[in-house]
Amino acid sequence: MKYKNLIALSIAAALPVFAQAETPSVEVYGKINVSLQADDLANGDTLTELVSNASRFGLKGKSAISDSLEVFYKLEWEVDVTDKSKGSDNNIQSRNQIVGLKGNFGKVFVGRHDTPTKALQNKIDLFNDYTGDIKHIFNGENRASNILQYSTPKFGDHFQANIAVIPGESPSTGNDGIADGTSASITYHAKDLYLGLSNDADVDGQGIDTTRFAAQYNLEKVQLGFIYETTDNSVDTQDGFLVSAAYKMDSNTFKIQYADSDIWKLGISSKIKYKKSTSLGIDHKLSKEAKVFAWYTVQDLGASNGNDSALAIGMEYKF
Repeated sequence: MKYKNLIALSIAAALPVFAQAETPSVEVYGKINVSLQADDLANGDTLTELVSNASRFGLKGKSAISDSLEVFYKLEWEVDVTDKSKGSDNNIQSRNQIVGLKGNFGKVFVGRHDTPTKALQNKIDLFNDYTGDIKHIFNGENRASNILQYSTPKFGDHFQANIAVIPGESPSTGNDGIADGTSASITYHAKDLYLGLSNDADVDGQGIDTTRFAAQYNLEKVQLGFIYETTDNSVDTQDGFLVSAAYKMDSNTFKIQYADSDIWKLGISSKIKYKKSTSLGIDHKLSKEAKVFAWYTVQDLGASNGNDSALAIGMEYKF
C-alpha cells in the first residue's frame, strides 16, 4: 500500500510539469501557381505550355523549451502540378528544410536553406519564380543543401546579421572542412526602407565570389527596388544591376522590372545566359488567398544577338 501511495504522489507531482509543457505547433501551408505561357525563342521555336511556377506545400512549427528558448522547424517541397509524367523526378523537389533553436541570442539552424545572399533580394525581384526570375541573369541564387546558419537578434532597432557556413563534403577536392563555402549578410529594415549587403565565397564549390547590394523603398502605393551585384571567378570579374517598381491601385498591382548584366560572360551556369531582361506584369487580387496575373518578359541572350520572350496568364492560390 505504501508503494501505491508513493506512485500516486509521484504522478500527482508530475502533472503540473506536463500541464506547463507547450504542445508543438504544426502548420500546413503552401501555394499553387499555374500559368498558360507562350514562348518565342531565339532559335525560332515557339511553344505554348502550362507551367507550374514553384507551386509548393510544407509543414512548419515551433515548440517552447523554456521561457527564453524554442525549437523551430520547416519542411517544404516544390510540386510541379503540370508535370505530365507520373514517375518524373521533377514532380516533387526539396526546398527549404531546416531545424533550429531560437532565443535571446538570435537563432541558429541546420539543413537545406536559401543562402543569406539569395534571401537578400527580399521582395525586389517582382518576377521571382517566373521566366523573368533574376536567377537567369545573376549569380548567387543558391539553396545550400548542407548549411549551418546563425542570425543575430535585431540590434540598433533595425540591423540584423546572418552568417552561414557550408561544408564541402568532398575530400577528393580538398573541400572537407566545416566552412568550405560561406555566405554572410547584414540588413537594415525600417518601416519603409530596406537595405542589405551580402557576400558569397565558394558557396557552390567552384571558387566563385559574389557580392550583392539590395535596396527597397515603399512610398504609400509605390514600391521601388534596386540590386547591384559583382561576381568574380578568379579569372575575371563581371557585374550587373536590376531596377523594379510596383504600383498598387485598388485590387491591382502593376509591375515593371529591368536588369542588365555581364555575369553571363563568366560561364558559371547554363541558366545564367542573358545580358538583359525586361518584364511587365499585372496582378489582380481576388481575395486574401487568390489572385490572377499576366506578364510579358523579353530577354536578350548574351552569346548572340537573339532574344527569348514569353507571355503568360495565370492564377495563384495560397493556403
